[in-house]
Amino acid sequence: MCSGRCCKSYGIFTVTLLFIVAILLFVIIPVTFMFSASIQKSIVFPTYLIDAKNYSDFEKYGITGVRNMYIDVSYPHSENVTLGVWQILPMEIVSDIVKNEEYNFDGVLSNEKYNILLYLHGNGSDRTNSINLYELLREFFHIFAVDYRGYGDSTGFNLTDTNIVNDMAFIYKWLRERSRAKIFVWGHSLGTGVATHLISDLKKSNECVAGLVLEAPFTSVVDVMKTSPLIKFYSFLPWLHTTILNPIIKRDINFDSKTYITNVDCPIMILHAEDDEAIPFSIATELYYTAVNHRNFTYQGNVTYHLYSPNGYGHMCLYLETDLPHQIDVFVDQCLEFAKDRLSERS
Repeated sequence: MCSGRCCKSYGIFTVTLLFIVAILLFVIIPVTFMFSASIQKSIVFPTYLIDAKNYSDFEKYGITGVRNMYIDVSYPHSENVTLGVWQILPMEIVSDIVKNEEYNFDGVLSNEKYNILLYLHGNGSDRTNSINLYELLREFFHIFAVDYRGYGDSTGFNLTDTNIVNDMAFIYKWLRERSRAKIFVWGHSLGTGVATHLISDLKKSNECVAGLVLEAPFTSVVDVMKTSPLIKFYSFLPWLHTTILNPIIKRDINFDSKTYITNVDCPIMILHAEDDEAIPFSIATELYYTAVNHRNFTYQGNVTYHLYSPNGYGHMCLYLETDLPHQIDVFVDQCLEFAKDRLSERS
């Protein structure tokens, strides 16, 4: 009798424990996520991964011909945001620099000979994380690498798709006011979502960049989340969209590139690696076909897609691709030719 009672008690305890665990996993955690803006934003904007640092210590970073600067963002509801920026001079003139702090950086900005590149980093990076890529890109561009609000030593809070894009639109106009050079935009990972939305918005004010490069892009944050093991674990839940996916959209942190890319009126180059574990290349391929299938190539330009075989590039090291310099060179020429043809049509 004692043995029977013990087995019954143990069974009740086990069932109760499993019930509590199930409630925790499949109800409490999803509902907590649904109502917690801080948890949602920490996933999309993991700023806690970025250590504070001296952004003017270029010797530490092994890069020369760079100016660390700060731009005060001013537009309605900008919350007095100040963004940290690296101005990275084109390689052609780096040898002319004797003392970095005494060089006429403003003079180079006003010289329309050098194509400008607005570089937008990923969600776990700041302006110091892509130095190897900068050294490649400065062979073709005069680079401005910007930290989003709340990243690095940029001030501001309330990180949303709209706020970040509005900040970058201000930076674009700041550059345009100071230079008549062609402006290109290069986005990496989260930066691709910022870039496509930015260019789509600029179109509303008849502003058009010369070209857009999307490195390791995605269709939307929600689409990337659906590929994660955790979301697949929850995939059977009837309330998955209500508690986990829809809040990302409602919180304005979805970065829906699949929608915005159809409004990009300039040539696009997409770069992705098959061994990218952060963003599956199938998502980049879907974005490519979305752009191609909803595009007038005559006035919007071509879309080029370079998908690299597994070579250890992953999500962060596409700069190691030996063909990349040639691909950039060809793309820049295509963009400049496209801009020339569009200008002649308007005249």
